[in-house]
Amino acid sequence: TRVPVDLYYSTNQRSFIRIGSAEDQVKRFVILNDRLRQVPSEQLRDTATYKYNRYGEIHPGMMSERTYQEYYRDKFTKMKTPVGGYSLLLMPEQLRTFIGPKTNIPTNASADVLRANAAIQQWYGEYSLPAEPYVVQAGTNLAEYGRTHGGLDAKSPIFLKNGYIVVNFNLESIQEGNLGAPHLQYIHAPLMNQWLLEGFQRQVEDSYGNSFTLRDGDVVFYHADRSSRDDFSAQVPH
Repeated sequence: TRVPVDLYYSTNQRSFIRIGSAEDQVKRFVILNDRLRQVPSEQLRDTATYKYNRYGEIHPGMMSERTYQEYYRDKFTKMKTPVGGYSLLLMPEQLRTFIGPKTNIPTNASADVLRANAAIQQWYGEYSLPAEPYVVQAGTNLAEYGRTHGGLDAKSPIFLKNGYIVVNFNLESIQEGNLGAPHLQYIHAPLMNQWLLEGFQRQVEDSYGNSFTLRDGDVVFYHADRSSRDDFSAQVPH
């Protein structure tokens, strides 16, 4: 049975912070050209070429195209890009590359090679829940529970342990940072549902044979009784 939940996490400074609340102030960052992300060098070079020639930020007299490509690859794409927090994932233009065609473009096409290459984009991001999330039914007053039950800790029975935490994404594009007026929608668009268009499966089965009915946008399942810290253990080398 699917149950709406609230997720909490703790930091060294504060315990039981609800994701999405005013106290939820964790800032997250992504590095595009991270070694483990393995972004193809051709994508980085093509994106740098477009930015150099079309963005108007770099005057040709300031640096050559080759120099800018190297700066973009070795410096710019290795900077930390802010992407929001746990309740909102932002993917700004610093995290996209251009992967469109560069050959076989019709001679009568209105777009040149640079524009054709920029017409298809690949966006890079990452998301995770806190290492040890605490799960309760949505709307639960944790402070009141702690007051009436002699306190609150990680083992309190109010926390849900059985089942999965399902992370549902609502994808939108925005302009000029206006979150309240999305430019494009992925699911609630007037004429089409992109999840269905791409073959999203609403019935899935896990490795234990349990069947689940999904909603459009359900992307990630987390075990409610486990932590990412379970994947690591301290060992002393000999």
